[in-house]
Amino acid sequence: MKLLVRILRDKKGLSVPLAVSIVIVLIMMMAVISQYIRLIIIAQGVRDSVQSAVISVSTGNYADVYASLREGYSGGYFNDGGGWNERVSTGDVYARLSELLGLQSEGGHYVKYTGGAVEYRVSDLAVKIINAPLAPADRDEAQKFLAEAAIYLEVPLSFGRSILPPMRITLNCKAGWTPKF
Repeated sequence: MKLLVRILRDKKGLSVPLAVSIVIVLIMMMAVISQYIRLIIIAQGVRDSVQSAVISVSTGNYADVYASLREGYSGGYFNDGGGWNERVSTGDVYARLSELLGLQSEGGHYVKYTGGAVEYRVSDLAVKIINAPLAPADRDEAQKFLAEAAIYLEVPLSFGRSILPPMRITLNCKAGWTPKF
């Protein structure tokens, strides 16, 4: 520490390399922080869009949901005359995502381009519809109508592309439908 103070107080110009190295370290720290914030913003935006698409699927199933207000339960069922059969649809979440995010289909991936470069890539979408049981014994403990989705997100870094690997995560979302009254 004393050496550092002595170098900084020295009038011979020896502190110039130290000042330059401090500035370079600060610039690198700011680049890392800005990259981290960029990754968080992209992941949050994709997760929100997937959740919006899953909510669309969930509300799209609304027409097929049997809502018995007197009994207070609901589920995706229809009466075919001989009994109640389950009817739920996973919808087209990729089409809704492409519309929301401006994605382009490339093979098994959907890609978002910004200025000719890949901003991020999504793939492996899995949508699972969990139907509410018909006439449950305990309405408070019964499973609610739920749509779950998982999607794989890959975001290349904006600097160090050839050295550092891209961020790869799986985003999970849920959306449910419960009768209002």
